[in-house]
Amino acid sequence: MGLTNLTELQVSGVPVFGESGRYSSPWASHYFVDGDNGSDQNNGLTPSDAIKTIQRAVTVATGGDVIYIRQKAYTNGTGFSRYTEDVTMNQNGAVAAGTDLAANKSLIGVTQRPVPTDFLGVRWKCTTATPLTINTPGVHLENIGFFVEGATYAINLVNNAPTTYGGTGFSMYNCAVKGDGKVYAGYGCDELQIVHCRFQAKYDGTVGGINLVGSAGQVKRPIIRDVEFIGGNANNMSDAAIIGAAPWYDAVLRELYFTAESDTGVYINITGTNTGLVANVYCASADIGTASIVASGMFGVACYDDDGIQAAPIA
Repeated sequence: MGLTNLTELQVSGVPVFGESGRYSSPWASHYFVDGDNGSDQNNGLTPSDAIKTIQRAVTVATGGDVIYIRQKAYTNGTGFSRYTEDVTMNQNGAVAAGTDLAANKSLIGVTQRPVPTDFLGVRWKCTTATPLTINTPGVHLENIGFFVEGATYAINLVNNAPTTYGGTGFSMYNCAVKGDGKVYAGYGCDELQIVHCRFQAKYDGTVGGINLVGSAGQVKRPIIRDVEFIGGNANNMSDAAIIGAAPWYDAVLRELYFTAESDTGVYINITGTNTGLVANVYCASADIGTASIVASGMFGVACYDDDGIQAAPIA
């Protein structure tokens, strides 16, 4: 599982990675996590005084702060060590009043050089059920690889309005998820973005993928763009990799690549009455059927099977 290694820049002495640029603000506090050399007794404000665990950094940071997570050591023959902790990002104020000091934090994985394969980025593995639970709005992730075989979720966006808003303003750039744990929003989301990411099924083909369910809330204006979905160890995907329930409003799903077949023949399955666009979808299937992409009400264009044949698969 690989992550693209993006060019490092400097803005006012602050490192900038990826395409979003939201964490380049010189007004934010910047915290540093080093799982090999850090200590949770440190203040984390400089690389030489780094914090050891992601949870400690998340706890001490406040709204708008940036947390840089250093890749753990690479050892020839065994590969990279992984962060093995289950982290919860809680809100600590009234969101409606604009006083949630936990909101709008960014977690950025940073590769260290030189290593033989530094493009692999920070690796994070769950120890029980879910490596990251988000109960606060505006969280941004970048350059992180989640290993979640046997997990409940990779990322659980708790969005039960009006008390928690984990799926509001959530963004995920240049990340990877390997295993059957999913990016999950069980109570709707608003302005969610998943961009330039990879989802790999569990070794036996069991799919995690993306599951956005509107219940108490709605799935509003999600953007899923430039995302690749692959099977597990040469196995097909067990089912659809993008799943939705209840209406999705003004959704944009484009530049999606399914490089393994789905055992069910379904790649996208969004039920309900929806609005939005499904465009530039490429499926590793000899024949896209009329139920291969289920997104009733959305406009579909340029959806292809592996023979390069364009279909009209919106059911």
